[in-house]
Amino acid sequence: MNCKGLLLFVFFLSPFISYNQINEMNSDSEEHVYQLPFEKGKKVMLMQGYNGTFSHKNKFALDFRLRKGRKIYAARGGKVIKVVQHHNEGGPHKKYLTKGNHVIVSHGDGTYSAYWHLMLNGSLVKKDDLVKTGDPIAKAGSTGYSSMSHLHFMVYRYNEKGYRETFPTKFYTSKGIIELKSYRRYKHP
Repeated sequence: MNCKGLLLFVFFLSPFISYNQINEMNSDSEEHVYQLPFEKGKKVMLMQGYNGTFSHKNKFALDFRLRKGRKIYAARGGKVIKVVQHHNEGGPHKKYLTKGNHVIVSHGDGTYSAYWHLMLNGSLVKKDDLVKTGDPIAKAGSTGYSSMSHLHFMVYRYNEKGYRETFPTKFYTSKGIIELKSYRRYKHP
């Protein structure tokens, strides 16, 4: 692969590549508890959780079932470091991996939150914006590798070799502070 091809690979596919995560059970949840990334008072289904069978193999990521256009809120405050919102394609095929609209927020401590599958022009923020926990940041959609409208959410950091590692987190819910499980509905308190 030539240098240009390698750069394209790293830029477009690195958000989907995770390394050594099956046994990676360290969590920052003792330090940070996240807010559910949807509207207060609403109850939402978690369609796929950590190490899910469809697209979360070896990954700590969460899929919240949100209808197209539903607002997404910052689960934790920070600085917006990336916004992609020009794609209008999606489907349950890997050919759509590079077509997912997304927003990435840096928390300033080496961790990042990623919000994926946003609708076309669905960002409510721009690069370098500062957001607080609970600020509206985007609108749900189904762009990229996606079978229906939802929010793919994950928190990650880079290890000493520069590889991205996702890790489990805990959330404030109407039932207390918990780690979320697949196929359950959670209410934002």
